[in-house]
Amino acid sequence: MAKLESMYRNKVCLKGIQDKRNDTSPKCCRPTWDKSSYQPLNLHKSFSDSDLSDPLGSSMSDSSDEELVFEENGSETGSSSFAKQRIEKMWDGFCLEDYISRAKHSLPSSPACREVHKKEKAWSPRVTVPKPFQMTIREAQKKEQNVKSKSQIELENHLLKKQLEEEAECQKKFRANPVPAAVFLPLYHDIVQRNEERRRSVRERSKLKLLASQKPFKFIERERQRQEARKTQLKDLSPPENKTKVFRAKPVPKYVYSPEFHDKVKEEELCREIRIRMRAEELLRNSSVPNSRLALKETNKKKKHKSAEPKRMEHKLKVKSSVPDFELLHEKFQKRLLRQKKVKPLTVCEPFDLCTSSIPSKKDKILKDIQEDEEKLKETRWPFASPRRKPQMGQSGANPHLLGEGKCKPPKTTESTRRRLQALR
Repeated sequence: MAKLESMYRNKVCLKGIQDKRNDTSPKCCRPTWDKSSYQPLNLHKSFSDSDLSDPLGSSMSDSSDEELVFEENGSETGSSSFAKQRIEKMWDGFCLEDYISRAKHSLPSSPACREVHKKEKAWSPRVTVPKPFQMTIREAQKKEQNVKSKSQIELENHLLKKQLEEEAECQKKFRANPVPAAVFLPLYHDIVQRNEERRRSVRERSKLKLLASQKPFKFIERERQRQEARKTQLKDLSPPENKTKVFRAKPVPKYVYSPEFHDKVKEEELCREIRIRMRAEELLRNSSVPNSRLALKETNKKKKHKSAEPKRMEHKLKVKSSVPDFELLHEKFQKRLLRQKKVKPLTVCEPFDLCTSSIPSKKDKILKDIQEDEEKLKETRWPFASPRRKPQMGQSGANPHLLGEGKCKPPKTTESTRRRLQALR
């Protein structure tokens, strides 16, 4: 702070010496300041005339703007070295003449004005020097000294431990475990068998429980007693003896093997053949010829008879001396052919008679309606006030001589009527 004050006083002294040397030239090096290093900061304020004329207010506003910029940069960087450099460069290119209005230079050099000027020079404004917060300085020192907090150390240890575990897992070689012995045991079949046994036992228990709770009917007991009595009766009776007869062939007689028996068999066969032949001959004699054979027989007889007789020429050629009219014959033949065909006559198309010409036309009525609509309906275009009917030039009941029918002038057309007629054309 002391350094800043000393720098400011040196600047003021130097400017005072320059003012004494350059009394004749009140104008200052404003353009050089503008060209060299003066660059206004963010102008967020709008100043009034009084504020612009007051040099103190302008200096304070500039200093407040510079403080705001510094605080923003200091909060972002958070380094003390940057703050020191900013403070040292703050007064570079500073000119006190820029903050003094031109009105004061134009005033006459009276002793009273000089006294006021001296009093104003005696007052030295206080400049607010921004200082960084202790926490920002502490954080910057920690970063420079590389001091870590407890949470950062724990986090780094945790990450390092996790990385080591992952590397150890990656270095391990995969080796499959052997197949357990329980896989080869028939556990499923044992489970199915146990389920079947359990189902059977449950079914038997439920059946026994049902029979124990069941009360039989009276007729069931009576029927059971009857069956038992019937069984005892059947047991007392002796079972009938069923003797099956065994087939036993008789022995072959002895006369079968004698020669007389063979001769007798041959005689019987011969008599049978003679009897069959005699029966066939008798049936042949009594039978009649079928119809188909009779017709064929008759045709054969006729053919034999014709072939035996000599041929006689019954047909005699007739020679005509005159030539027939083949055209007439052909025409007759065509007429006879048409009669035999009985061809139906074809349908000939005729035009329809719809009586269209006798229907009365409605064209005149339609045209009359259109004309009445144009006269009676209101105007469809702006201003929609005047009707479409043309204005009547005179009354029908009035005297034409009094009204001056021949000398009347037509009404003057308006601008809207003229434009409407142009649009219609």
